[in-house]
Amino acid sequence: MKGDERVLLVLATAGSRPYSVADVERTVGQATTFLRNSSFGQVRLDVDVTPWLSAFTTTPGCGGTTNGSLGAIVEPAKTAAGRAGYDAAHYNDIVYAIADSGCGFHGATWGNQVMLTRQPTVELLMHELGHAFGLGHAQSTDCVTDTVRCTMDDTGDGFSPMGHGSLDFSAYEKFLLGWIPQQPHVTTAKRYVLVPPTAKSAQAQALVVETQQGTWWLEYRAKPFRGLLLRFVDPTQKSFPFAFSAALIDDPAKHGRAWLARGESYRLPWSFRVTLVKAGPTRAEVRFR
Repeated sequence: MKGDERVLLVLATAGSRPYSVADVERTVGQATTFLRNSSFGQVRLDVDVTPWLSAFTTTPGCGGTTNGSLGAIVEPAKTAAGRAGYDAAHYNDIVYAIADSGCGFHGATWGNQVMLTRQPTVELLMHELGHAFGLGHAQSTDCVTDTVRCTMDDTGDGFSPMGHGSLDFSAYEKFLLGWIPQQPHVTTAKRYVLVPPTAKSAQAQALVVETQQGTWWLEYRAKPFRGLLLRFVDPTQKSFPFAFSAALIDDPAKHGRAWLARGESYRLPWSFRVTLVKAGPTRAEVRFR
């Protein structure tokens, strides 16, 4: 996922205009900056926002559970955009913002098409475009074990836009998108240096640990907190057509927060123990055994 990404954002309505075109254009500018920073300049959004287009005679509804039903909903909006001079074939992704839909969900993505049922925000755009890029949801869980049923929140990661957060894409997601290279796979008990995956670097931006249950991704964040995030990728939980989801460990140190602070450890029984030894403004030191 690199280079120029052309996006058409269609504002479609049956009559009402609950937010302005200028509001959407400001949001698009912020989303463009977010994606440029997150990808280290490797992705450049080029977004055309239509004026409000009269596409429906009545509220179009929310569709069913299939791509075909969602496609049928936005077809009048696609037709209206074509009449206004916008050719969908010239764009990588098409986002349809439907006014006053009243749907229970905020957005849905199938292929390179996105339907938004709320006013576009940076978080909502990045979430649905992330799906268009092939990413699954950023989940969260209270534990990973073979013997206890763990609680799973499908969009519980509060740090990734693929969950319910706005901080940044995770190191795992950036690897999937090709923004960072393969990260070190840990097999030896020793200390490792980590730098945050928020800037381009030749140093390790994550540690990858393979276990019998699945793959762990450990990453360090220096802002707005200094801590180690632990995410687990379960190879049995694929959500076609998206990539495997990573689940953030909700409370790894049992202190009511989703990261390890300096001096704290996380232990996966019969597998590994990781400790955040040093937590600086630009790098961290992790002890693995």
